Amino acid sequence: MTVLALKEAPARISSGTSKNVRLATTLAEKEAIYRLRYQVYIEEMGGGVRHSEADPAKRQLRDELDEKALHFYVCQQGEVVACVRHNLRRDGPFECEDSFAMQRFAPAYPNQVSMTSRLVVHPKLRGTHVLKELACTGFEYGIQKTDMRFDFIDCHPRLIPLYSRLGYRIYDPGFRHPKYVYVVPMVLVFHDVDYLERIKSPFAPIAAQRPRSTQDRDLLLSQFPDATHGELMSELGESEFWRLLRTRLVDPTATVGRLCLFSNLAEDQLKLLTSLGNVVRCRAGDPVLMRGDPGREIFVILDGSFRVRADDVREGSWQAKSLIAGDIFGEIAFLTNGLRSAAVVATEDSSLLILNARALDHLIAIDPTLAAKIFRNMGAIVATRMRDSLHF
Repeated sequence: MTVLALKEAPARISSGTSKNVRLATTLAEKEAIYRLRYQVYIEEMGGGVRHSEADPAKRQLRDELDEKALHFYVCQQGEVVACVRHNLRRDGPFECEDSFAMQRFAPAYPNQVSMTSRLVVHPKLRGTHVLKELACTGFEYGIQKTDMRFDFIDCHPRLIPLYSRLGYRIYDPGFRHPKYVYVVPMVLVFHDVDYLERIKSPFAPIAAQRPRSTQDRDLLLSQFPDATHGELMSELGESEFWRLLRTRLVDPTATVGRLCLFSNLAEDQLKLLTSLGNVVRCRAGDPVLMRGDPGREIFVILDGSFRVRADDVREGSWQAKSLIAGDIFGEIAFLTNGLRSAAVVATEDSSLLILNARALDHLIAIDPTLAAKIFRNMGAIVATRMRDSLHF
């Protein structure tokens, strides 16, 4: 995979966080960013169908939000290797504003809210300091130069751990993005220094340079009492979360009397496994997965129910059997590293524990005994579904 080199060295922005991050001001810089996006989203991730706005002739990925956006990027040896886009609401409307319930953030909305998107890092630099530099520079610019109070993202489930680590919080149920996949709305409260310090966000030292205030955190929690604060237990609360796990998913006398992913796990193992995930709420009718979606996350139903349409089912007809609390879905893509082979839709308001695929992969190294139990349970679930001719 190659990246587009810039012929001229652009000026760096004034930032205390990184000397490598620049703010694109020229057409050449922006085209280099669009080409890096194309290489990652289209060529690497196979997103040609989802991203109809891509231009194969120019090998660029751009859309209407790029025109008024702030484009930050990292340049190494004359090459664009990472980029991110920030849009300010005062410059124009965002996509899917109703799904983010942004008007409930007034009076900060519309003039003091932003949206982050199109975060791209070259494969060779993933896991390095580049992502941190890029994110911190964007945060610093937002809090110091544009006086932003809230930043929003539509987060793919696999990226929830990353953005939670930065300080973003799940505050409302997920939704199906009209262009892409099921996403989860998350928000960053710029001035909530106490929270950023508590979770050890890399943004905390930058935010601490500004006056401390709980005003925006209080606004978030007054409008969205179920905001997760970036923690696993989510809106359920810790006691309710463990009650669900023990009485509905783990306890052999529970109403869910069949094998589940958590079967035969000790409590310390259960806590370690669930620490790899995030709780997300869904509304009735939400299509959490669609056939052909990318992603390897495993979804554990904590509460509610879902229905499935598989490859061999006629378009428009649904599997008669519902998935209920204790069931999982997404395990086929996790095991095969392929695309989703079925559509899964919530039939009522529900709660999911989304387990991060990379963390599950890493579990083999850090706790092989637990990993063996998990994969045995997963294999038994798949085998049972094959036996019962439920091909999903």
